Amino acid sequence: MIEEKNEKIDKYFYTVYFIWGIWAQINNSVNVRIPFQSAISSIANVFMIVSMFFCLLFLLIESNFRVPIDKVICLVLFVFLILILTKNQSPLTFLATFSLIIVAGNFNFNNILKTYLHFTGLLLLLVISLYYLGKIPPAMIAGLNLRMRTSLGFSYYTYASQLLFYFTLAYGVYKNRTITYWELALLELALLELANLFVFYSTNTRNPFTLSTFFIICIFINKLVKDKFFSLELKPLKYIFMFIFPICFVSLVIITFYISANKFEEYNTLLSGRLWLNRLGIERWGIHVLGQKIAFNTFSNGVVSNNYDFIDSSYFQMLLVNGWLFFGIILILFTQVCREAIKQKNIFLSIALCLIAIHSMFDPQLLMPWYSPFCLLLGNTFSIRKLGNNL
Repeated sequence: MIEEKNEKIDKYFYTVYFIWGIWAQINNSVNVRIPFQSAISSIANVFMIVSMFFCLLFLLIESNFRVPIDKVICLVLFVFLILILTKNQSPLTFLATFSLIIVAGNFNFNNILKTYLHFTGLLLLLVISLYYLGKIPPAMIAGLNLRMRTSLGFSYYTYASQLLFYFTLAYGVYKNRTITYWELALLELALLELANLFVFYSTNTRNPFTLSTFFIICIFINKLVKDKFFSLELKPLKYIFMFIFPICFVSLVIITFYISANKFEEYNTLLSGRLWLNRLGIERWGIHVLGQKIAFNTFSNGVVSNNYDFIDSSYFQMLLVNGWLFFGIILILFTQVCREAIKQKNIFLSIALCLIAIHSMFDPQLLMPWYSPFCLLLGNTFSIRKLGNNL
């Protein structure tokens, strides 16, 4: 009877994530306008918040309310911080996101990945197909050297590439050691990399394409040499994997503020002006303990604003909008997640987290569960169930 109740709670959680995740992807990335879209989005976010509250309540009942006091204190303080930070955000979306993150640590991460793969794969195939059928209009933009980038039916040219990047990582971690040589040959090289090449050709988005390709190569080589390509027993590699998020942040700070002017211009051009936007953001708004409300200038009537100031880096955006206290907590939580992945010798998850840390230096999707299921691992810290079962 208890196992049946537990199974029902689990299915309920995955169903809610599927429904909210696919709607959030449509709302935030697809180039369509739906009647009452804003109202539906608010309803979806309230649905998520209420659902996660009941999930948490059921989990407490399941544990007979026997929860370590330190875990309760951590949870209460973190929720209090999230409530304070809603002043800087779209409140309902922010609350829905973190209610999901807080509760997700109680559920099997492989099943979370499976749910994510289902709704993301469905949306990618559906949107790109409807785009080619002329049912969803294209969004195109001229970038550097007047290169044209098409969005494949998404509302911005990078979105398809970002979704495919996280899809590729999720697939690799989900399959882990169970992938066969035939699956490897068919799915990794005939399908995933072909899809990666197709999206790159259409969108000319380099960061996710390069990192996705690297991950596919890592999986392929590691399988061929029977899991001996990477060794988490090597201390230098272990420490790099464990502290990859702070390492990437410090590296970004160095190349943004502490290199020569010539090198800065070179890297800034290579990174499409992102380093200059980081500097501009810090100079204009500054970093505060609890962040601040910022209205970034991006596009006006489909044209890039003359005062464009959007900060792509997840790290710098988090620092400016949410403040250094929240940012520090998130870095600590991600470091703990990396530590657990190493402890359990989950090599594909460790590599995926490293690539996400690098990706987040230049792109803003780190804490968006409709793009990345990996931020849901942060909930392990607040898990009522045993932590060891979640990776």
